[in-house]
Amino acid sequence: MRIRIGVVLVGLAIAAFAAAAALAQVDDDAVATDGSPAVDTTTVLPVTDQSVKVGLSVQIVDPLEDDIEVPLSTTALVIRGVALGALVVSVDGDLVDADEQGAFAAAAQLDEGANQIDIVASDADGNQVTTTLFVVRGDA
Repeated sequence: MRIRIGVVLVGLAIAAFAAAAALAQVDDDAVATDGSPAVDTTTVLPVTDQSVKVGLSVQIVDPLEDDIEVPLSTTALVIRGVALGALVVSVDGDLVDADEQGAFAAAAQLDEGANQIDIVASDADGNQVTTTLFVVRGDA
């Protein structure tokens, strides 16, 4: 997970550097008669979207395995994860709050036997990704 976040951050830094380099096309040596930098107003630059969109992803950090067994006495499982690029996160159908970095935590109630817990991250465009945990409570 740290590697993925690092790759995203490096990509954002490269995109920011490229945008800054493109915007720095003004000739620093050119000076107007009033002493301010001269800007060529005859050049029309195309309008482009300078925003960088981070891909939508969800990663579970606790529990580490996606297929686990818990004792019969365990009635709920706390799930912690990170959803990048998500506007909405749900765990087992219930909406959960995520902080600015996308970190979230939620408790999922467990039935006796096999449980399937879906963690869904959705963005503003309606895209979504799902990660599924399989939990066996007690003897299946």
